[in-house]
Amino acid sequence: MYTLLLRLSGPLQSWGSESVYDNRETDSLPTKSGVIGMLAAALGRKRNDAVDDLAELEFGVRVDLPGTKLNDFQVTQMGEKLNANLSNKAYLCDAIFLAGLGCEDIFFLRRLEEALANPRFAVFLGRRSCPPTQPLVLGIRNTNLYQALLEEEWLVPRWRRKALFRFTDTIRLRIVTDGREGRAIKKDVPLSFSPYKRVYGYRYVKERPGKILSNEEMPGSTEHDPMTELR
Repeated sequence: MYTLLLRLSGPLQSWGSESVYDNRETDSLPTKSGVIGMLAAALGRKRNDAVDDLAELEFGVRVDLPGTKLNDFQVTQMGEKLNANLSNKAYLCDAIFLAGLGCEDIFFLRRLEEALANPRFAVFLGRRSCPPTQPLVLGIRNTNLYQALLEEEWLVPRWRRKALFRFTDTIRLRIVTDGREGRAIKKDVPLSFSPYKRVYGYRYVKERPGKILSNEEMPGSTEHDPMTELR
């Protein structure tokens, strides 16, 4: 088994799976449909193209920094109309996620890795207004999905770690992956991205033992370079 690792980080992210009309909520974790959509865009696939091969990838996420929720309330009015359109859009601010895509075919993962490095269409973190910061692609690991998520280095910059350990000696990074069975079910498996009829299927999700971090194991500089995210 091989695993392609992605770093999902940016000023804003929004991963909606339960949005209704003008109320656009966000999940606390990246959705499988959102990440598959990113891969399809990078490969240059159009909305009517099949994504069955991408949907079959094993998917998992590690929460390195959950971020904070932001609600963007908007009022729009057309011309002289008295009735205004109200919308509420939710985002995650300053979150950092480690996403993994597992597959037996390393050549397929290399195609995805190359496509994300040179995308045909723009990629974004759930919505077009949410571009990712770099690096997006961390590479392919020669191990299964869970082990890759568990063993990868913490993605939070060193200068931010001191504040996170201010009131605790240990931090647990949550890990959620696809499951074969279980109680938790998510409706975020893309069957069609067609603008005329978007169709999503269900998948089981499983909470796995998280990565435990200790304050004593986190030495390093706390200097903050504001240009780091732009390199």
